[in-house]
Amino acid sequence: MASHRWESIEAFERVVRLGSFTRTADDLGVSRSHVSRQINALENRLDAQLLLRTTRKVSTTDVGQAFYMQCRQVLDNLDEAERAVLDLQANPRGILRVTVAGAFGEDFIAPAALDFMAEYRDLIVELNFSNRLIDLISEGYDVAIRAGTLKDSSLIARRISTRKLLTCASPEYLLRNGTPSSIHSLTNHNCLLGTLDSWRFRENGRNQDLRVSGNWRSNNGRSLLRAARAGLGLVQLPSFYLDQDIIDGALLPVLEDYNPTDTGVWAVYPHNRHLSAKVRLFVNFLADRFNE
Repeated sequence: MASHRWESIEAFERVVRLGSFTRTADDLGVSRSHVSRQINALENRLDAQLLLRTTRKVSTTDVGQAFYMQCRQVLDNLDEAERAVLDLQANPRGILRVTVAGAFGEDFIAPAALDFMAEYRDLIVELNFSNRLIDLISEGYDVAIRAGTLKDSSLIARRISTRKLLTCASPEYLLRNGTPSSIHSLTNHNCLLGTLDSWRFRENGRNQDLRVSGNWRSNNGRSLLRAARAGLGLVQLPSFYLDQDIIDGALLPVLEDYNPTDTGVWAVYPHNRHLSAKVRLFVNFLADRFNE
């Protein structure tokens, strides 16, 4: 019903503006009789004559002219609203709330967010660093950056980077304790633990979680990195923690033949039929920046 009402108003506005049923029909891509039926239906619904029809021209009645001016204002407002939405899609405004954990967030996502803001200066970015698994919808976040294997959920996930796990130790530790030759020799080594009691390796074509133990545990990757640099034990961390220390020789990779399959770093956001411009542009920006 609403669509028919709008169609008849659109037909009326065109007839008045173009001054012709035939030109209106051509402009809308319909038949002249269809336009005529729309006008008749509109006049019947309003119980008023809007147009004066002669063989030579079409003109409005006084009521029709007043109605046309109201219709024109509505259409102008609609055009303005559409332009505002299109402008907002191209130039996002408002607050973008992002949650991220760990060194990847500090060293990569934060600088990326700053560069993103430099492009979209009307946007406010709130960056929250937390190791807690946040409920995006209930806590009002637009995007979460998560690493590793994701659990099934109703959220949308886009891979923005690769996460590679490496096992390393300082040269001093390896000199004192020897270099492990296989993952099964880790029982003879001090393993610096994070939040889990196991490390992931790949053996015989399959990833597996191997239980390890040690005298240092931390839920912070940088503190594990410092302990490894100090020669306290072996550590397994994502490569973005370790790359520079490996280049500098402060840490040496071990058990490289057992490195597990690379996983991803993901931008996760709630499912929405019409994804907001700020989320769409930010996720695309991250994916382009990290070449995924």
